[in-house]
Amino acid sequence: MKRFDKSTVRKVLVVTLSNLGDVVLTLPVFQSLKQAMPSAALHVIAGPAAEAIFRGDPRVERLTIYDKKYGWRKKVKLLKSIRAERYDLIVDLRKSLFGFLGGGRFRNPYFFFSRSKKHRALRHWKSLKKILNEPSIPEESFLRTDAAVSAAVKDAVSSSSRRLVVACVGSKSDLKKWPAPSYARLLDRLVAESGCRVFLAGSAEDKKDTQAVLGLMEAEALDLTGLTNFNDLCYLIRSADLLVTNDSAPLHVADSLKVPTLAIFGPTDPVKYGPRFSGSAVARRVLFCAPCERAQCRFHHECMKELDADELYCQAVRVLEGEVRPRGPKILAIRLDRLGDVLLSLPALAALRRRFPEAWISVMVQPSTREVLQGHPLVDEVIVYDYAKNGAHRFPMGYLRFLKGIAKRRFDLAFVLHPSARSHLLPFLAGIPYRAGFKRDASFLLTQTVPDKRREGLRHESEYTADVVLGFGTKPSLGDNPAYPVFRDSEEKITTLLLKEGSDKGRERLFALHAGASCPSKRWPKENFALLGQEILARFPHRLVLIGGAGEEISADFLKTQWGDRVLNLAGKLSLRESAALLKRCEVLVSNDSGPVHLAAAVGTPTLTIFGRNQNGLSRHRWKALGPGHETIQKDVGCVVCLAHRCSIDFECLKAIGVDEVFERVKKMIKE
Repeated sequence: MKRFDKSTVRKVLVVTLSNLGDVVLTLPVFQSLKQAMPSAALHVIAGPAAEAIFRGDPRVERLTIYDKKYGWRKKVKLLKSIRAERYDLIVDLRKSLFGFLGGGRFRNPYFFFSRSKKHRALRHWKSLKKILNEPSIPEESFLRTDAAVSAAVKDAVSSSSRRLVVACVGSKSDLKKWPAPSYARLLDRLVAESGCRVFLAGSAEDKKDTQAVLGLMEAEALDLTGLTNFNDLCYLIRSADLLVTNDSAPLHVADSLKVPTLAIFGPTDPVKYGPRFSGSAVARRVLFCAPCERAQCRFHHECMKELDADELYCQAVRVLEGEVRPRGPKILAIRLDRLGDVLLSLPALAALRRRFPEAWISVMVQPSTREVLQGHPLVDEVIVYDYAKNGAHRFPMGYLRFLKGIAKRRFDLAFVLHPSARSHLLPFLAGIPYRAGFKRDASFLLTQTVPDKRREGLRHESEYTADVVLGFGTKPSLGDNPAYPVFRDSEEKITTLLLKEGSDKGRERLFALHAGASCPSKRWPKENFALLGQEILARFPHRLVLIGGAGEEISADFLKTQWGDRVLNLAGKLSLRESAALLKRCEVLVSNDSGPVHLAAAVGTPTLTIFGRNQNGLSRHRWKALGPGHETIQKDVGCVVCLAHRCSIDFECLKAIGVDEVFERVKKMIKE
C-alpha cells in the first residue's frame, strides 16, 4: 500500500453497516476521520435503518442509501458512481466489493484477523489504525445533539423533576428479550421505592413487547413506543438518569452519549456489545452455554429467564446513584443447607462486603432458600444448585453444565460456609484459585481451612460461619444481624390479605406462632401450643397468626380448630418474602427452633424460641435468634447423649417445658 498522506485527502467515502445499533458502533470511525481531516468532504453509504443518523448532518456532504436486497443492476450502477467520484480514501466497514473495487487511492485493510475478544466499536476503529495511526479511540460522540426534537417529547421530559428512567424492552431478536414480568417488577420497584418516573420507548416493532410490560405493571408509565423518531429518541435517552434496555440499538446510542445504562444480556457477549461508559452496568446470568451468540436456543432461554428482577433492581439503584462498582474480586459463598442456616450467614457476607466493597458477591444455595437472598443488598447474584432427587443438577450432564457455568464466571475466591464433600468439590473442579472453609469432609480440596469446632457449641452459629472469612473482613459481633429487606409488593399483599380476613384496616395487633420444625426433636407438642393460644386469646386483644411451610398444614389446621375465629391460618400459603412481611407486622413470634425464628429476627420482630435438645452444638447457645430482644426456653432432663430424632424417652426435654412457663414469658415480652 502506498504511503498515506492525510494532507492530500480531499474526499472520503465510508461504507457503513445496515442495522441502527451496528452503525452507532461505527461512529468512532467517523469521529477520527473528521478530527484527522477536518477539511475533507465526507460521503457515506448506509442502510435504510441508519439513514436517521446521517440525514441532515452538516458534517456529511452526501448520504447514499444502500439496501443489501438491491438487485445486481443497482449494485453495479452504485459501484460505477463510486468509481466516478475518484475518492482519495475509502473506508469500507462492510468489507464489500464497493471498497475493494471502488478505485480509491487509499483504503482500509481488508484482511485483518484477530481471535481476541474486543468490543465491536474498537474493532471498527482499528480498521483505521494503519491509516491514521491514532493512539486511542475518540471519547466524543459523532451523534448530533442539536437536531430538532418534537415539542411533545420535550414537554414529557420536562413535566416533572423526578428522576427519569427510560426502558427499551424490545429487540429485533426474541432471544435478546428479557421476559415482560421481570421488566414489570423492576420498573414497578423503581417507581415505588426509588421515586422514579418511567418512560417506555422503542420503534413501532417493539409495541407488542411494550404493551406486554405495561399490562403487568402496577405503577403508571408513559408509553412513547413508536411515537418518536431517531432525534426524539436521542433527546429522550440524553435526558434520562437511567436507561434500562436489552442488547439493542438504544444501548449503543446511550453508550455513545455517555448516559448511565443497565444493559441486560443473554445469548450475546457484553465484551463485544456491552456499554463502554464506566457509569453503566451489565446484567447477565453466566451459564455453561452463554454467551452462545446463536439464533436458536436449546435450553429455553435460561440465560434471560434466570435473571432476577430484584437483583437487577439493586444494580439499577447503584447505577442511578453513581455507585457502579469498579472491577473487584469475584467472590462465591456456598451455603447449601436450610433457611435458618442461610440467614445466619448474613453477618459473614456483611463482613465480606465491608472488606471488599467493590466485589461481586455470588451466593450458591438450594432452590428452597433462593428467594430469601434474591434482591438482598449484600448479594449481587444468587446461584441455585439443585442436586435433590430429580433436580436439574443431580445427573452427570446437568452437573457438568452447572460446573461449566461456575467455571466460566472466573471467581477469585470461594468461601464454603457449611462443610460437605459436595460443597468442597465444586469450587475445586471449577478452578477457583482460593478456597476457604472448615477442616472437615474432603477439606483437602480447599486451600485454607479453619478448625471445625461447631459441635462444641461454645459460640453462636453466625460466629462460627464468620471464622471462614475472618482473614478477609472484620469479625461481626453476636449482635451484628444485617437487616432483611421487606419488599413493598409483599407488604401490600399481606395488607390486602389481612383486610380480606376482617382485620381493622390492616392495623390489628398480631401474634405469630409456628408449631412446626424440620425434626421431631424440635417440636413442642401441638397440644401445648393449643393451650398456649387459648391463654393468649383469653388475656390479650391480639389476633393469632399461624405460619409454616409446605407439609405443616395438618398441625396448623388442628390448632385453628382449637382457637376459633380470632385465628388466621397461613401455614403453607406464603412465600418467604411474604412471610417476612407478615412477621414484621407481628409483635412476637413463638416458635420451635426453626427457620422462621431467624427470619423474624432479621426483620426486627422479637422471638420466643422453644428448644428441646440440650447437647453441645444443638442447644440454644449456638442456634438462638441473632440480636437483642429475643428469648429462649430450654430444659435439661439429664440426657448424657442426645439421640435427636431417635430419642428413646419420647422427647422428655420438650414435654418438660410447661404451658404456664411459656405464657409468663410471652406476657412479659408483650408488656415490654
